Amino acid sequence: MDERNSLSQDTIGHCVERKSALIRVIICDDDSTFLNALKETVESSLTALGIPPKVHAYSAFEEIGNPILASCDMAFLDIDLNNAKYNGFDVARKLRAVRSDAVIIFVTNYIEYAPEGYEVQAFRYLLKKDYNQKLKDYITEAIKQLEVSRQTFKIMINGELIDLSFDSILYIESNLRTVTIHVQKGTMRKCYSCYATLSDLEEKLEPHGFLRIHKSYLVNMEHLKKYQCKEALLSDGTLLRVSEKNYAKKKKKYLFWRGC
Repeated sequence: MDERNSLSQDTIGHCVERKSALIRVIICDDDSTFLNALKETVESSLTALGIPPKVHAYSAFEEIGNPILASCDMAFLDIDLNNAKYNGFDVARKLRAVRSDAVIIFVTNYIEYAPEGYEVQAFRYLLKKDYNQKLKDYITEAIKQLEVSRQTFKIMINGELIDLSFDSILYIESNLRTVTIHVQKGTMRKCYSCYATLSDLEEKLEPHGFLRIHKSYLVNMEHLKKYQCKEALLSDGTLLRVSEKNYAKKKKKYLFWRGC
């Protein structure tokens, strides 16, 4: 569905909406010692940030019910549990289906699983051997990601002010004085077209994780899964052209944003 209207300077903006001060967390690992240590560190780290946590810890994937998944803000999932019917990717898929904004961190011994995380938009992979060094930083970054996902971008469509969450925006495409905002929430895909310049939007959206990869494309880096000198791959499978001008500088900015 395509909707078009003018986008004046006073209708380009954003607001911050916190759904709840409470952060609800799922942790799943079949090593009870590690599970308890992880739970304790997550709780203490969130409390230190001034955020009250509600942590649900499980030793089996089957124990995680749908109501818990639907309320989850952040998940720390092992990938393979001994003799388990499901794996961490199965749980992540179920979680992503009901909570598009949940932050998923896989905690594992095996980094070779990392490419599979693109499907569920995994936020980070935490190797268990790096647990003490990196966990608290990852939690801080995850909270920032949640804050971004709960911000909204305002546009005026047919006289109605519409709020689009930043995390739902895949990319913005420019054609002369018209921009098209490509949005996806779950399985629903929508396009909003309006009159504006990509430069105006770039200035306002760059601090929120958007990158100008081409004169015609402004991409949400949260959905940018592969960024090469010729093309970029988005989380929904969309391929976009990449400008060679300033590519190295833009790629460095993308890698820094990803935490690489």
